[in-house]
Amino acid sequence: MINFRFHLVSLVAVFLALAVGVVMGYGVLGQPTVDTLQDRIDTVEANAEARRVENEELRSELDQRDGAIDESMAFAVTDRLAGSNAVVLGVRGIDEAAVERVVDLARRAGADVPGVVWLEPAWALENPEEVERLASVLGVPVPSRRALLRTEALDALVARLADGPPVSGTDLLRSLADAGFVALDGVGDDETADASAIGGAGTSAVLVTGPDASVPARLVVATIARMAVDSDIRLVVSETFPSNPADGVSRGDSLAELRDDETLDAAVSTVDDAERPEGAVATILALADLERGVVGHYGVGDGADRQLPEWWQP
Repeated sequence: MINFRFHLVSLVAVFLALAVGVVMGYGVLGQPTVDTLQDRIDTVEANAEARRVENEELRSELDQRDGAIDESMAFAVTDRLAGSNAVVLGVRGIDEAAVERVVDLARRAGADVPGVVWLEPAWALENPEEVERLASVLGVPVPSRRALLRTEALDALVARLADGPPVSGTDLLRSLADAGFVALDGVGDDETADASAIGGAGTSAVLVTGPDASVPARLVVATIARMAVDSDIRLVVSETFPSNPADGVSRGDSLAELRDDETLDAAVSTVDDAERPEGAVATILALADLERGVVGHYGVGDGADRQLPEWWQP
């Protein structure tokens, strides 16, 4: 019969064996193994510190280069648009600072830019009330297909920009603003742009959109581009790309319909990095190039031919 003393002796033997094993293992592998592991840890920490220092140096160098680009932008576009009239359209939801930079550079280039025409979310025509309001502005019956109404309204908007304000009667641009489809932002000290100063013969235009736009590019970009070509408006369409895009979104997606269309590709210039200083410069230089009949596609995404237009003597 197994008694308590037998169990006690067995347990003591087990723990004694474990203790002897630990002592022997440490004696054979202990200090050399610890030293090796510590050396490896020290090496990893040293490498991590070196990468951190290198990253900080690269970040500092990049900031310096970005600063140099910011400071040189005005010199790059000086007098490229001297004496021209331009209108900047932006789709609400994109980086407004990028649009403001395009306006500022266009004015520095010598263009008369009275303000920004913002396309508001109502252009998506997601509810019946928006459809009714837009039909009322155009003076047409409420259609069964929203896309047809949107196309008709965008065509009318581009035609208004090409023709300028009416001599008498209702100004479509002002009516669209009153109905909540556009906002007319002023520049400089002016909060609101004067509708009567926007558009007219010889007007050039920049349309800025992007993945963050409240109205998807597929609903407005190609329609505006086709009407601009038909109305003899020189047009550059620029994309601002977000720093954290949604899954599946790639730079240049907002411009793909233009770059893939044989007619529009040959008539409308595009820029796919307008959120960057160099993209804003490319937008203005591309607009200037259109005045001498040169069409190009610029940026760093798919479909771009080069990052900036070729230099030419003004």
